[in-house]
Amino acid sequence: MNELFNIFLQAILFIYNTIAFNNLGLAIIEIGILSRLVFWPMLKQQAHQGKKMREIQPLLNTLKVKHKDNKQAMAAAQMELFKQHGVNPAAGCLPQIVQLVVLIGLYNAIDQALKLNLNTQFLFWNMDKPDVWHLSGINFAIPGILVALASLTQFIQTKMMMGTPPAIRKEDKPSEKEEKADFMTEFASAQSSMIWLFPLMFLYLGTQFSSGLALYWVVSSVVMIFQQYKAAGLGGLEQYVVKYKQLAARG
Repeated sequence: MNELFNIFLQAILFIYNTIAFNNLGLAIIEIGILSRLVFWPMLKQQAHQGKKMREIQPLLNTLKVKHKDNKQAMAAAQMELFKQHGVNPAAGCLPQIVQLVVLIGLYNAIDQALKLNLNTQFLFWNMDKPDVWHLSGINFAIPGILVALASLTQFIQTKMMMGTPPAIRKEDKPSEKEEKADFMTEFASAQSSMIWLFPLMFLYLGTQFSSGLALYWVVSSVVMIFQQYKAAGLGGLEQYVVKYKQLAARG
């Protein structure tokens, strides 16, 4: 793993000395963009598979009820359903693992680069220092702009990846309406717990990290949001867009 960190560190230093004009902030921005461009084919496949899985989730719930006492029949019916809809549950696992390993490597390499004698001043921030505000009378650090943006982009990214539950249509059969209603209840419950977990975690932990790491996460997340939109649309963010359009129309 140390060899991997060193490779990424050398890549950062190369970019810093060539196309980043000896500025670590610019180097981090370029690394964030390049890393997401490299992962675009993997993300596209993963997003498509995730969208298909969400679309067939009500059908999966039906199979679970139908074959609740027969695991073998459930497994066979599930595999047949996956085959019919072109879903490969394992397709998203390897890309996620590869991305996670690389992101950990980049994160650690950037952390190491921040400790070197490099130009860490970028706009208002020193990349080596946490992006926080200290206000008189308050005993804890207030998250700065980069930390807030990291949290916000993480929320948007998570919301888009969560997708939207299937809509109940007038032409649906009573059993289909019931299945979709049950799924929507489960979906809402899962979203309420997961949608805020990572954004709040970043809002807290970001005050402990250097602003260089926060900058990398903001840039990486912004690129990934655009890629997620290109691959699978707005996903769970669509409901907010619809509500905004309705409010704008009323105004």
